[in-house]
Amino acid sequence: MSAAKWLLMVDWNGDERFAGAYDDVTGAALGLSLTHMRDLASDHIGAAKLRLQLRNADHRYSPPNAASPLAGKLHPGRKVWLRAAYPCDEFDGAARSGLASRAPTYGSAYRWTAQKGEFRIADAGNGATTAGGGAGRRIATLDFGHGDMSIGAYFTRGSNAANHGGLAFRCADGDNYLYARFTGGAAEVRKTQAGADTLLASAPLAWADNQRRFVQVVMRADSIRVFVDRRQVVAANSDFNKTAAHGLHCDGAANHLWEQFGGWASLFYGGVDAIDPRPNLNEQRCLISASDEMDRLRAVTLYMYASTPMPQTSDAILKDILNYAGVDRALRRLDGGLQLVPGSWSPPLWGRRAIDEIHRLQDEEDGFVYIDGRGYWRMENRAHRDNPPHNAARATLQAHNDGRNPYFSRLEWSDGVSNIENRVFVRIRDATNHGYATAWTLGETVRFKAGETREFLAESKDYDIVNGHLAPLPTLDYAANTRADGGGTNITAQLRVTHPATATYTGKGTLIRVRFGDTAGYLTLLALRTFSALTFNAPTLVMADDAQSQAAYGQRIRSINACWTRQADVALATAKHRLGRKKTPRTALKAALLNGSDANTLLMLQAEMSDRVSVRYPAMGINADFFVEGHRLEVSEGWSRVERALLLQQA
Repeated sequence: MSAAKWLLMVDWNGDERFAGAYDDVTGAALGLSLTHMRDLASDHIGAAKLRLQLRNADHRYSPPNAASPLAGKLHPGRKVWLRAAYPCDEFDGAARSGLASRAPTYGSAYRWTAQKGEFRIADAGNGATTAGGGAGRRIATLDFGHGDMSIGAYFTRGSNAANHGGLAFRCADGDNYLYARFTGGAAEVRKTQAGADTLLASAPLAWADNQRRFVQVVMRADSIRVFVDRRQVVAANSDFNKTAAHGLHCDGAANHLWEQFGGWASLFYGGVDAIDPRPNLNEQRCLISASDEMDRLRAVTLYMYASTPMPQTSDAILKDILNYAGVDRALRRLDGGLQLVPGSWSPPLWGRRAIDEIHRLQDEEDGFVYIDGRGYWRMENRAHRDNPPHNAARATLQAHNDGRNPYFSRLEWSDGVSNIENRVFVRIRDATNHGYATAWTLGETVRFKAGETREFLAESKDYDIVNGHLAPLPTLDYAANTRADGGGTNITAQLRVTHPATATYTGKGTLIRVRFGDTAGYLTLLALRTFSALTFNAPTLVMADDAQSQAAYGQRIRSINACWTRQADVALATAKHRLGRKKTPRTALKAALLNGSDANTLLMLQAEMSDRVSVRYPAMGINADFFVEGHRLEVSEGWSRVERALLLQQA
């Protein structure tokens, strides 16, 4: 077996720092399963689901136990972060010994190369630092065998303000490489070519002396992204070098410290759903279930419309939905999407689940929306997989272990016929703007006590879109009297009427708050006016079909009830694009990889959604490229046995 370095953290303090004394639960884990699968029929994907089993002999993870050191902290919603690295060096050798030719702690077949200067094991061990004496840069690398990698380390900035440290990557030699460095005030991505240094990108980043943080560089084709403590801090693009050597970098001798360097991959980030102790006579266990944030959006109901400037693209609309749902704006990576809303008005999303509208938006883009292993929302536009790195396989899967390539231990095959679509309908609607109108009127007379406040959710039944609520005016929009029939004393002037939640309720109505003054009475009028009241026109149905596919497989219909698209040519392009993907069967595989070789372990950890791999199995006649559409990870036997089954669909 090829063992990786695993790190399973739960943020019991709720501050997302994962720095608590009991946050590292790796040693307590008896096993885990992680599932994140795309439905190949609908093309939609749900939330990633993580299931953990923890040792619980001391009832540390039992919420009722007031004596637990985690008492009061064992709540649903706490963040869970699963990471693993291969190869990985904990720098656990003899103090002050050099890294050159050293085998890392995990991955005995790998060896460090001193590209420039020298790194050595720190005086206290379990870390690396620069060797003292002499000027010039220090670079040490491991050959990972892949230029497209995710690498990382825990890095502690020392007090040296002249020579900055970081990570080197795609290093051909001591004069040609890329690197990320952290100056204490900024994060930088730089290139050294033939010894000449160039800044590619930088961003402000405060980093105090002797502060320890987790840094990561993710490389895909010409894309370079740098993360610190899971947050992306700087990004750059460079096609310089595609070499596979990655490692440590420092401007010169300094007192910085590197720990646990390796091919770090983030496999899951989400929130705890449930904590369930399972005591029995033989073993005390605790089961913890967690899901990524897509699960939370199943419970978010939208009362909004997209407020981004016209014309609106699919990525801009998605941003508005995520903003409304309270998704962290920093945790997104969205492709530029298709222009769907041409101008003048945007449809309301009123009383609809956020996740349903995200899936609908994906259909209108004909792309893919999911959450990656770092907890980032991703939107791939319809052309995403046509471009690097997805137009070339990152690995070749075989049926046997040849010592070089990854291999599968189990394979499930499907012909893909059940996923065919050969007649695609897209239903679109335009709307007519009736301009200024009273969109809603309260249909009853309500009695108020003196000083009482009530709220009413005004939802227009006469108009499909209500855009631009007018500020409520006395007599015109509201009135109050001491008698229910409108007689008695007119106390309208004592009322305070506001629209307090237009950011929360808009598009088809809004929340109206009414506060009575010193006199009790009856609310005899309450209305909502708008300067744009629209009704939908009769729908238009756009269709694309393929007679040859229908003759071979029968008629298989997909209907998309578009929300944002309303131009026939845009709808037709979407229908044709989807038809092109779905009219013929595409083989689907579930290929199980065990951690039985270096190549297997590396691919198991580094493979991400939409990556392209080749599968070669001559005995079954399989020789094709496939896209990764999901996975199931099983870990057991004290982290020693790992299996990751990849869901693959023919490219």
